Amino acid sequence: MVSLLLNHDVPQWLPAMRAAAPDLALRVAPDLGNRADIDAILTWKVDAELLDALPNLQLLYAVGAGVDYLVDLVRQRPHLRIARIADDAVSGDVATLAVAGTLQWFRDLPQYARQQDQHQWEPLPVRCSAGTTIVILGLGRIGCATARAFQALGFEVCGWSRTCRSIDGIRTFAGPEGLRALLPHAQVLVCTLPLTDQTSGIIDAALLASLPRGAFVVNVGRGAHLDESALLAALDTGQVSGAFLDVFSTEPLPAGHALWRHPAVRITPHVASRTQPARVAPQVVENLRRLRAGEPLLNLVDPVAGY
Repeated sequence: MVSLLLNHDVPQWLPAMRAAAPDLALRVAPDLGNRADIDAILTWKVDAELLDALPNLQLLYAVGAGVDYLVDLVRQRPHLRIARIADDAVSGDVATLAVAGTLQWFRDLPQYARQQDQHQWEPLPVRCSAGTTIVILGLGRIGCATARAFQALGFEVCGWSRTCRSIDGIRTFAGPEGLRALLPHAQVLVCTLPLTDQTSGIIDAALLASLPRGAFVVNVGRGAHLDESALLAALDTGQVSGAFLDVFSTEPLPAGHALWRHPAVRITPHVASRTQPARVAPQVVENLRRLRAGEPLLNLVDPVAGY
């Protein structure tokens, strides 16, 4: 019988898990009970010490969109596997925030807010969505949803991934050569990538210099994708005209950080989406049933690729 441990960072999942599987043996850390009974952990982040204290642990179930917090732990413990939540609603939420962050810049809403404060009526030049190219970095579940959301608004949308992907109606590029070819056309660059060894720091000074002058940058991936100092320098020279950031290298963003004060930067506190436990608890229960029965698990993460 699988016994599921809810780590101390996800206690809010307890009612949903009890409702989805009343007979499931559940515990909430730090109450471990008999450690040998625990086969799976539901968690956001987890300490290595806890993993090593559970002799029969087989599965880490990640509640967040990103699994970078867990991948290194599993690489060092090949007997463990990671399953992730597959939730189209989460993808849609992230896409909505990426679009909202872009549109406030695209339609000059911060400037109009300042004009309103000063009772000024001064129309600005209107940008045309049909003549604006959005480049999405990352074409997984979230990236595809984001690409579709921009496409529905009439933007020219292109996507990039490390390996080849095909999406109806959207031009896709892959690999280093594909990225180099695409960046000079990216009037808006949206990062939805998973954080891996290959994508860490991908938005650096060289990448920002490859964008068309005045481009806009959106990061709803991970803070470590972006060299924040390079972004600030690009903003100050006008190479980048603005940025919308939901994720940061240090969270919470330190109070004295220059990004707080920069007039061309808009910030949200890592709120692109939140998984709703009641909606996806049955998915977790199904995977635990499969674990117990020795059947193939759903939505497994490849620890080598990192996603």
